[in-house]
Amino acid sequence: MIEKIIKPALDAANRVNHMKTTLHLAPINGGAFNCLPARSVELENDCILCNHITLPWDFNPHGVRLWVIGNEFGALGAVWASHEQDAFDELVNANLGAALLIDESDADEESPRLGNAGEPANLDNAWIQAVQWDLARDCQTLCRFAEARGNNQDTLDN
Repeated sequence: MIEKIIKPALDAANRVNHMKTTLHLAPINGGAFNCLPARSVELENDCILCNHITLPWDFNPHGVRLWVIGNEFGALGAVWASHEQDAFDELVNANLGAALLIDESDADEESPRLGNAGEPANLDNAWIQAVQWDLARDCQTLCRFAEARGNNQDTLDN
């Protein structure tokens, strides 16, 4: 049954030149000061990393999922990671998190350090939300991720 859905969706994905992808985010209810509604964001395909693609039907003991990270100006990028800290690190390592970084002279000992280089960051206005997959709605996007994984792509763009 899945082959009947995936094959036409993959063929359609290959015929269309995708410049942007819409991702649907899961709501967060972490208390009075940490609530974000379920919403959709549109990202350029070169801002969506294909680093550790784990599709909903894959064996996933580490809980890897797609995270979208942004700030008050909008979404910065999407990365596959097992938790929020790894997601922020992956974003900075891929040079997509420059808007979160601050000068070393502005950093203090309380400043979070991101990425492999431990660069100082200001996360006051940063947000992070996991993508919520719906197989019927997101079939074409999931097919594009499956194809990207098979082609060993760095981003969804190439």
